[in-house]
Amino acid sequence: MLSTRTVILDCGASRTALGIFSRKGHRPRLEDCAVVNFPVTSSSEDTWLENTANALRSLRARVKTVGPVVLVLPAHLALTKFIKTPRVGPAQREKIIRFEAGENIPYALADVVWDSVVAGERAGELVVLLAASKLEAVEPLCAAVQAAGFEPRLVLPTPLATLAAHRLVHPAQIGSSLVLNIGARSTVLLLVESTGFMARTLALGGNSVTQQIAESQDCDPGEAEAIKLAERNAGLTADARETFATRLAQEITRSVLHFRRQSDMAQPDRVHLSGGGARLAGLAEALAAKLKVPVDHLEALGSVEVARGSAPDDVAGPGSTLADLVGAAATQLQPDQPVLNLLPPKWRRQENHRRRQPWLIAAAVLAVAALLPPVFYYRAINSAVRHKIAAIEHEIAPLREREARIRIDLAQLGEFQRQADWLQAVHDRRASWLTLCADLQERLVRVEDVWLERLQVTPQEDGGPARLHLSGRMLDRTNPLAKVSLETTNRVKALLRDIDDSPYVRIAEEGQRFDNSQPGILQFDFELTADPARPL
Repeated sequence: MLSTRTVILDCGASRTALGIFSRKGHRPRLEDCAVVNFPVTSSSEDTWLENTANALRSLRARVKTVGPVVLVLPAHLALTKFIKTPRVGPAQREKIIRFEAGENIPYALADVVWDSVVAGERAGELVVLLAASKLEAVEPLCAAVQAAGFEPRLVLPTPLATLAAHRLVHPAQIGSSLVLNIGARSTVLLLVESTGFMARTLALGGNSVTQQIAESQDCDPGEAEAIKLAERNAGLTADARETFATRLAQEITRSVLHFRRQSDMAQPDRVHLSGGGARLAGLAEALAAKLKVPVDHLEALGSVEVARGSAPDDVAGPGSTLADLVGAAATQLQPDQPVLNLLPPKWRRQENHRRRQPWLIAAAVLAVAALLPPVFYYRAINSAVRHKIAAIEHEIAPLREREARIRIDLAQLGEFQRQADWLQAVHDRRASWLTLCADLQERLVRVEDVWLERLQVTPQEDGGPARLHLSGRMLDRTNPLAKVSLETTNRVKALLRDIDDSPYVRIAEEGQRFDNSQPGILQFDFELTADPARPL
């Protein structure tokens, strides 16, 4: 859903920026902006979160009301992978993506927050971007954002913010372009076409230039940052710039070759630079000479309407560091921008509750309003009814006796109803066993070469769903005299996933065991939990 106003927090490796945007016509409008910079040193890995938290508190003190914010996640905290999926239905595609996420994300899925978005289409297949971040990294960041007085609503990886900024600047792109978002610690590399994109994060940032100056001048990186800014035009950074441009050009060549092999994308005919590292004097010319293509800066601020005095002078102009702010705002204010959300589950539940709150309040108001007409009506006729009460009071005695008899009959009727409900529940449970066994039989027949040896009801807590212990075996026809093959193991796992899709039971995460000690046969044990809606 598109917004008319959005607040963006861009948490970079060397600075934290806040931008407040609104939509005016078809263009975003920058209403207010503030940036807090902090030094990047060799030990900033340990102090980055502390520096970011201090910057967030400083930014919160500058604005009055902000509401929910979109958080741009630093590139070094996000892992991106590209996979291909066939063109299937949404439900099947979701299963494929979840399986591929487990295979491609080098961490347990329980330890990360991840999401996906379609990045393009090639040869009848969909190219899907997987993005993930470790919970131990993104949860403290969201906690710091909330502690500063902001409410995180969406966590957007840097590559998608950079992509949206590029498409905002070049809405009618022809051919292929390469976008480099050079930060202090990392560089986001985007190969963009009108039909899709590919992205990669390089562990190479503008801080490497600062570090090289520090080593050559025998000073700390903080002093080197001042030297670089003060003597940039004097040639002090020439060697560092040349080294950085060479390494960057090598990574670009390698990455573009990989992108082209993976997705048949064209060779880029232009390179656009953004980020703080892009402001290094002479970098664009050095890259143009090495890559043999034109290199310019991504002027994101030129594509938005900027309120007077909203953009600080030190972040405006060529190589603006506000490209990610503008791009993240474009994902919220304009349609057809790819978006995914790496907001941790805790904050996602809070956000869902916040979104439902206005509807709950409106429902409560409507409920109260619906009661007002009856209240007024009964108050009007109350006076007319009072004088009739005395006239009919003497006629009530026989009716009260009849009422007492009716109450006794209703009590008996209620007891009969409870007994009928109990009998119906017994009947339903018996029918549930039949449908469950039929469902299991159908799924076993589809797999073939598999049989169940035992189905046992395990003890359960009072009021809890029934738990079943199942044991079975699968025959490996291709390896009857050896241990079962990986294919048979995968078939059993596919069977378990198929059973887990049953509307009657769910496979418990614990209690799954496999035994391949017997040649040609894989023995498996697992537990099922009955669906409370269909009790056994």
